[in-house]
Amino acid sequence: MEVFFSALAQVLAPHTFGIMLVGIAIGLVVGILPGLGGAATLAMMLPFVYPMDPISAFAFLLGMHAVTATTGDITSVLFGIPGEATSAATVLDGYPMTRRGEAGRALGAVLFSSFVGALVGAIVLAVSVPIIRPVVLLLGPPEFLMLTVLGLSFIVSLAGQQLVKGVLMAAFGFVLALVGLDPQSSIPRLTFGQLYLWEGINVVPVVVGLFGGAEILQLMMMKQSIGQRGVDRRIAGVMQGVRDTFQHWGLTLRASFIGVGIGIIPGMGGAVSQFIAYAHAQHTSKHPETFGKGNVEGVLATGAVNNSREGGNLIPTVAFGIPGSISMAIMLSVFLLKGLVPGPAMLTTHLDVTYSMVWVIVLSNIIAVAIAFLFLNQLVKLTYVQASVLVPFLLVLTALGAYTAHNSLADIVLMLVATVVGIGAIKWNWPRAPMLLALVLGDIAERYLFLSYSLFGWTWIARPLVMAFAAITIGGLVWPLVRRRGRRESPAEQPADRWIALGFMAAGAYVLFQARAWPFRTAVFPLVTGAILVLLSLVALALAVRRGRSRGVQTSGVREDTSASLQSSPGEEIPDAFTTASRAEWRSATGWMASFFLLFWLCGALVTVPLFAVLYLTVVSKRSAMMAGLYALTSWAFIYGLFVELLHIPLPPGALLTSVGVF
Repeated sequence: MEVFFSALAQVLAPHTFGIMLVGIAIGLVVGILPGLGGAATLAMMLPFVYPMDPISAFAFLLGMHAVTATTGDITSVLFGIPGEATSAATVLDGYPMTRRGEAGRALGAVLFSSFVGALVGAIVLAVSVPIIRPVVLLLGPPEFLMLTVLGLSFIVSLAGQQLVKGVLMAAFGFVLALVGLDPQSSIPRLTFGQLYLWEGINVVPVVVGLFGGAEILQLMMMKQSIGQRGVDRRIAGVMQGVRDTFQHWGLTLRASFIGVGIGIIPGMGGAVSQFIAYAHAQHTSKHPETFGKGNVEGVLATGAVNNSREGGNLIPTVAFGIPGSISMAIMLSVFLLKGLVPGPAMLTTHLDVTYSMVWVIVLSNIIAVAIAFLFLNQLVKLTYVQASVLVPFLLVLTALGAYTAHNSLADIVLMLVATVVGIGAIKWNWPRAPMLLALVLGDIAERYLFLSYSLFGWTWIARPLVMAFAAITIGGLVWPLVRRRGRRESPAEQPADRWIALGFMAAGAYVLFQARAWPFRTAVFPLVTGAILVLLSLVALALAVRRGRSRGVQTSGVREDTSASLQSSPGEEIPDAFTTASRAEWRSATGWMASFFLLFWLCGALVTVPLFAVLYLTVVSKRSAMMAGLYALTSWAFIYGLFVELLHIPLPPGALLTSVGVF
């Protein structure tokens, strides 16, 4: 206890505390900006820690990293655009609450539950490092593989009666994860001769497009604000979200422990823990059918897990020198820079440094949540602004969020492709979450499969824990169907379902055709994935044909993960812009979006930001030239000051301006 409180005194020392405040300020900005990423910012800030002592260095970097997850949920709730890839699950219920006019309640719930999660993660980190070592060492690659499959099955099961669609999207996500150089043989797989694809498909542009790009197109079709006016425009709505945290304290704590548990497993990542916690919340809820339509339980689960996982990530990093995530791999380099060796020394000689990390997580989240609550009312008011006014700035953030993944325009192309997929998934009621999570887990699953086969052959399938995890996986997939058995819910047939199933079948067949020429170890995972994709496509096609013959079933316009109301008026749904928009509105919205990205490619970010803002606001939003000019100037100053001056991120100059020698 003496060392524990001594570490607190060292963190609160004026110099160290001031450095931590600077890190927190950077983390707040990074978390709100879509796609920028906590890991990338950690890497950029590494040069600044060279002259610092170990505790000051961790106060700066860990303080910055700990709050990115907290504030990353803000744009997910307000605009449906994940501030971080690890905040994608917050969109599912947070954004529908905003559209219903409950943005304050959603923000209060997600911020306070994330604070509780941070406390749980810090406490577990403080007490569990000495005892977790034998537990982690008990698990081998086969068990980690089945944990990966188990986590994915939780998300697939959210599709409920449309389980085949969920599994299909997950299988397609695994196909996307195959793209790139094979880690065992370095054979290019599904790269189509493009060097950009040799590194695989980056998850950041996919997240930004799948969720953010699709929602922005909806905003462009709206005639009103994002949220309904007059529901909770005062602090009362925020405090209701805080009360929700206490009313569902069991769920908040369980989600926090899920975050810690998943964080301990190396490589699983924050997006995985969020979706697993979200699935757990739905499976244990008394009203699972309301998830994806604005259920505060979904917001609480995703908020709590977001910060608790940081404590879990630090456990294998500190105890074994095994980074639990990309961010922790960067933190591990700081250990080496400061002459610290992860392992027993961190529990004896350098115990004060270990406990200082606990205090940094706690203090930085207290400060971040307090600052966020101070400005929540102002943030909520953004949702009552006419949607068309927000479009230019959100488009810029989306483009730059995708671009900063590799500082490549190819990332923006990938984001646009993901946007098309997201639009189609929303319009035709296909779940997006399984595809995203499978893309994240694909590399992990293939690596563990390769290690399991290399070490044990196929006998690993009979290991006791593997069989136990397999049984839980099957039970998790079947249980939602059993719960809904008596409700006679029949998913509506969508006109495009047959074509989508045929497309998936063609993709699976292509993977099988390509894999025939690869060595066995390179081909085993693609063969399994391709076969599953083809077989499930046949099942989906058969189901679509059968539903088409019984057209008497009423068509449902319910989306998989957005847009309906919940407690305020059961059964009353907020109109979906994709289903209610006319052809003229579709042409206008897609034309303006295409024009923005064409302008972005030709003229670069710094020219596109003011030019598009002026054109869009004066033509579409019918704003005055003075107001449009002030908006454009403010947006340009913000983008230039943050990305160029502060973060030193090179912005795309534009193909046209480069060719004529302007840049």
